[in-house]
Amino acid sequence: MAMLVDALIVMESFAVALIVRVSGDAVAPSWPFFWPFAVFSALAFVLLLNVNRVYQSIPRQAEPGLYQDVRVLSATAIAAGGLFLAVFSVGPFGFGITRVDIVPLSVPLVGSVFAYVQLVAVRLFGRARGSRTVN
Repeated sequence: MAMLVDALIVMESFAVALIVRVSGDAVAPSWPFFWPFAVFSALAFVLLLNVNRVYQSIPRQAEPGLYQDVRVLSATAIAAGGLFLAVFSVGPFGFGITRVDIVPLSVPLVGSVFAYVQLVAVRLFGRARGSRTVN
């Protein structure tokens, strides 16, 4: 369940970043290119969160909040860099696989910041409630 929630948070964060673009151009969002990018991004985030053991239980003697938030930050930073490089590489300035950027270059970076804030907030809410449903 936590993986599904995280995937939805990531997709929503990138959609908001596309709508509120920081790139400054007034071109309408390219939604047909966005949805495959959003699914790929969600898979990348969930995979990296799983590799960083965010979904595993944390020992009680450890600082559960800080311990887990650093792991989420690490996964988010790696995903942001990887997604930025992927978008740049397939775009016109990289290998030129596509004639236009599939999403503006600001979307992976700004969307990753939005995703990190929401991923940490969901975990903080779960800890405040005393629930272990979302690790």
